[in-house]
Amino acid sequence: MMTEEAASGTEEAAETAVLESEEGPIANAGVSGVGSGVSRRKLESRRKLMAAARKLFVERGYHETRPQDISREAGVGHGTFYLHFEDKLDCFLAFTDEAANELDGFLQKHLAGAGTLEAVTREILRGTFEYTANNPGVLAAALNDVSVLWKGDMGRKAPATRWSEGWAAILEELKQSKQVAEDVDCKLAGYLIVGAIKQGGAYAARDQLDHEFYIDNVTRLFVRALKAQ
Repeated sequence: MMTEEAASGTEEAAETAVLESEEGPIANAGVSGVGSGVSRRKLESRRKLMAAARKLFVERGYHETRPQDISREAGVGHGTFYLHFEDKLDCFLAFTDEAANELDGFLQKHLAGAGTLEAVTREILRGTFEYTANNPGVLAAALNDVSVLWKGDMGRKAPATRWSEGWAAILEELKQSKQVAEDVDCKLAGYLIVGAIKQGGAYAARDQLDHEFYIDNVTRLFVRALKAQ
């Protein structure tokens, strides 16, 4: 997945790698604490890069954000970017993974104890609103269709795919308990629901709809479409 952006940083990345992974002869002598210090610095530099990438991808979007912008925002050398990420797409996917994991955490808390189709739908919508309120713009940026940006199978799933498959798994469980109609294609329904939430959420934000009004209406629509009669 090497791009021109990645190639341009190869030489500087190699130099930075030496600086960050070695502390002269002492580092190679096995002195206690040196290795852990290097690891801490690398973790800290990645943390700074991830925070900067998150900020810029949300504010500018994928195409208007460059690796050197992320490095500058993070306050690290440009070569350090390529110690942690192969290119900008790799960094963006790390950002989307982070957002998806955070959203999963929010939804799991909301889903605890929700056993009916209506309760599950309502709590997922409420958890999504809560996450968005705490992380403005993150979902909108992370849910961009990145399938057009990469070539081949990267072995990683975009957040929209993960979220859709999560919905599909939940609907399959509810189908087993006869709450979802037998003829519903759960995988297709999962993708349709995520698309509807994304577009409906954008409309709700733009027109400043009351959250409970939105949640009630969307829940009613989904339940009517999916519920076993």
